[in-house]
Amino acid sequence: MLEVLCVALAVYFESRGEPLEGQRAVASVVWNRRNDPRWPNHTCEVIAEEGQFESWPLIKAQMPLSIYPEYLGIPHNTAMKKALAAASYAYEPTTNALFFAQAGYLNYKYLETIGNHEFYVPHKD
Repeated sequence: MLEVLCVALAVYFESRGEPLEGQRAVASVVWNRRNDPRWPNHTCEVIAEEGQFESWPLIKAQMPLSIYPEYLGIPHNTAMKKALAAASYAYEPTTNALFFAQAGYLNYKYLETIGNHEFYVPHKD
């Protein structure tokens, strides 16, 4: 539950205005990183990696001390419920991407655009 909550916080602060498909893609990036040996193997550590998520200060301010978000000041609204749904989506990841950004921002191999974000993977050496 804690890993899903950490992903949901990243989704909420990075893409809460996106359609569910876009939020699932953002969540997929976090899960893909967790499963990639280049990143930590826990979603909370993935989103805390320095320089990776622009919203980290906002996420950190909401980081759970327990798994009961309604008692911690974590947003308990429709947007957070949607972010939790995106974070816990049970199907395969919607993208293989390891990065996302606003259009044209990153210098990685472009994969696709979902919602208002472009999704990328590192260039192969």
